Amino acid sequence: MNQMSTTGVVVARALMSVVFILNGLGIIDQTIPAKELMEHGAPAGLVPLIMLSGRVLELIAGVALAMGILPRLSAVALLAFLIPATLISHSFWQAAGTPAFMGQLINFSKNMAICAGLLFIASNPLQPTLVSFNKIRSKRLVATTASSA
Repeated sequence: MNQMSTTGVVVARALMSVVFILNGLGIIDQTIPAKELMEHGAPAGLVPLIMLSGRVLELIAGVALAMGILPRLSAVALLAFLIPATLISHSFWQAAGTPAFMGQLINFSKNMAICAGLLFIASNPLQPTLVSFNKIRSKRLVATTASSA
């Protein structure tokens, strides 16, 4: 991968992670998603725990993605969060014929575009990383070999 491609991938990952980091830090208001969870049947007592779990995942995986630490795993974790969150929070098909329809459709489409970017990151092994499973396996192999010698 040439320098321009590497820089492009690093910048794209950083930009992709911004929304997750902002959500994880609570900068983006989560009142409406919490309400939507309850409307879709989540027990009111569990909603704070669900919201906190989502925020922790978004913050950790978002920072890891931005920093290039296990970016493929980070992208998969964010996908696992984003797909159900999108289906719950932006179910535009349920808003057909209402004033909320267009906003839900736009947000659904935006999240699907983010999913596409995350899927591209998750499926692309040829990207710059700070930490990868191959590096971790190599260190374990060296440590195992050294301790058995």
